[in-house]
Amino acid sequence: MPAAPPPPVPVTVVTGFLGSGKTTLVNRWLASVPRGDVAVIVNEHGEIGIDGELLAERVSALVEIAGGCVCCSTQAELVSALDSLAASKPPPKRILVETSGAASPAGVLRAISASARRGAHALDGIVTVVDGSRVDALAEHELAIEQVGYADVVVLSRADRCEPAARTRARDAVAAYNGAAFAVTAAHGELEDPDLATLEALLDRRRADFAPERAIPPVHPAHVYESFALSLDGEVDGERFADFMETELGRFAGRLFRTKGIVAVRGVPERMIVQGVADLVEVTLGEPWGTSPRTSRLVVVGFGLDREALAHAFTACAGRSEGRQGS
Repeated sequence: MPAAPPPPVPVTVVTGFLGSGKTTLVNRWLASVPRGDVAVIVNEHGEIGIDGELLAERVSALVEIAGGCVCCSTQAELVSALDSLAASKPPPKRILVETSGAASPAGVLRAISASARRGAHALDGIVTVVDGSRVDALAEHELAIEQVGYADVVVLSRADRCEPAARTRARDAVAAYNGAAFAVTAAHGELEDPDLATLEALLDRRRADFAPERAIPPVHPAHVYESFALSLDGEVDGERFADFMETELGRFAGRLFRTKGIVAVRGVPERMIVQGVADLVEVTLGEPWGTSPRTSRLVVVGFGLDREALAHAFTACAGRSEGRQGS
């Protein structure tokens, strides 16, 4: 009987606008793991790489891709690097991809998803770093907003420079563009919550981060990106919900950044966990509902969406008139 194939190597993307503090954060994470556990791919927009030199001593393997963004001109190099690292003996326990500050996450995720179909590696987390002391600058750059929109974790860096009111504004700004993201604060590359000191701890917390129903402030009308929540005070019919995901959300293929939610499906005792990146959606079962109220909530992040149509279609998943659209 042939041996089972090894599990795919998890790939985590670290993105963020120019000067947000990505390399500082990655360097601190790498200091907490054995040198052979993690491989890193660093993308520098210029011809000469500097970030890679800062990280090289801490990793088992480092690949520098310079002279263009891995979201477009050097995408083939990214695929080749991922395949090569995943095939190494022994393979790393994780591959970190630190993108250029000028990179769109969309092209990076397309490259990872396409090569991941071969089974050697799999996307496991998108971390976007935002300078918490300059969060108002997000509104000036569509690319920075897009990077936030794709994230499932947002790290607000330089939090030590922020007064409490500024921290609140920073979290609200992130929620306005991505209500599905789990936001944390960091200073000098170190997360302020000691329980989230390592990348693995952060990703584990991200996976469990479904309980709070966050208020999502309205996005400034100058931007096409939006984040909104769809809610039902009750269960959904499994077939209707599957049709909603395939047909209703499917109409906006190419315009979705993130889809994240927890859904109560009629006849299923466990929570149904929905995690979507772009047009790829993963559905798993979580903890049993037990005596907790069975409610369903889905956060959708993207652009050019029809909020009213999606709210109506989501309500119809219950097969009855009850339901409400979240803010």
